[in-house]
Amino acid sequence: MSWLKQLSATWQKSQLQRPELASMFDKPIAEQWVAIDCEMTGLNPKKHHLLSVAAIHINGNTIDTGNGMHLVCKPPVMPDRDTIVIHGLRTADVENGMSYDEMLELLLPFIDNRPIVGFCPKIDTGFLNPLVKRYMGTTLPNDVIDVRHLYSRRVSGQTQGLSGQSQHLTSILAHYDIPELGTHDAYNDAIMTAMAFLHVR
Repeated sequence: MSWLKQLSATWQKSQLQRPELASMFDKPIAEQWVAIDCEMTGLNPKKHHLLSVAAIHINGNTIDTGNGMHLVCKPPVMPDRDTIVIHGLRTADVENGMSYDEMLELLLPFIDNRPIVGFCPKIDTGFLNPLVKRYMGTTLPNDVIDVRHLYSRRVSGQTQGLSGQSQHLTSILAHYDIPELGTHDAYNDAIMTAMAFLHVR
């Protein structure tokens, strides 16, 4: 860890308001990650809202689907039915969903200090971090790994920038003959992201 990163982590930990989450700042254990996917009402965190979050542990070459997590949330403003249905949810699921604080109470210990694996994870963390900061006093301290970047480097040798095809998870899945599960479903997307990660890491 660079001194700058260490300094940032130390400062973040000093802002932590929930001591039970202090282990999130511990050094990650090798070969342990968590794949995450979020479903939202749109892509702008300033005007759209989180609907569901899925998280699945990756241990070595194993995806622990039996102990994954799929949490449905009730946003502060109820979206229209079409927005809900496209994510494989029912209106009743969202209306009876948990609060964001209830979701984080379950999600954050599950993430713990594992590096976060995602496809365009900056979008996911862009929605999660404002909620996380309000809940525990600081944003997620975890390393974040973008499957797109790993794939781009592996297939084209690029260290910066992305090929057009690597913008789409389905293209990566097809490249490695990974079966597609239903899309726009947080849990399925997290599983597919985890499978892709194991091929490109």
